[in-house]
Amino acid sequence: MHERRIGEVVETSTVQFVVECDELDRLPELGSFVRVGGTDVEAIYGIVAYAETTAVDPGRRVVRRGSGEIQDRALYEANPELRFVLRSLFVAVAIAHERSGRLFFLLPPCPPPLHYSVELVPAEEVWRLTDSCRYFSFLLAVRGEVPAEQFLAAHLSYVFRARGNDERWLEGAAQELARLLKRDYDRLRQVLEAVEPLIEPRPH
Repeated sequence: MHERRIGEVVETSTVQFVVECDELDRLPELGSFVRVGGTDVEAIYGIVAYAETTAVDPGRRVVRRGSGEIQDRALYEANPELRFVLRSLFVAVAIAHERSGRLFFLLPPCPPPLHYSVELVPAEEVWRLTDSCRYFSFLLAVRGEVPAEQFLAAHLSYVFRARGNDERWLEGAAQELARLLKRDYDRLRQVLEAVEPLIEPRPH
């Protein structure tokens, strides 16, 4: 299972889990799918809703280390100790779980256990998870560090690309959002305008 491992659970609850990455700055994409094992379920699926890299010690502020001579990736190579004083974290909101081979778009019966491995969901499994857009209403209700409209737009972009630039899926997703947000045109417009550049203009 762990060839796609990206980190482990360091905080957990019924609705979301916080993951510390195995490698500094190796963070999954905003809006992407991750999965983790659970209690009495084969897998809990989440969508990345926020990420950050910060000091391991919350009482210490990160200070500048670069200069005109050394910067960016070279700075990390010259200061290998940084991987011990910094850490990369992300928050995933739980949207589904799998039990006895069946996929349920419900919150898991129990939160994922602390220190369980979290892995990236392979592209072929993204197709199975996104056959239906039934979980969109849950994503619209998420209240986190990232505005729900931007979070959902990032997810649409990720799924579109994971499904091989699937325009038919994206059009169906837009129709489902239009149904869910029929009384809130401003929110709908924010999401659709963010993903509009994904669709290549067709020749006349």
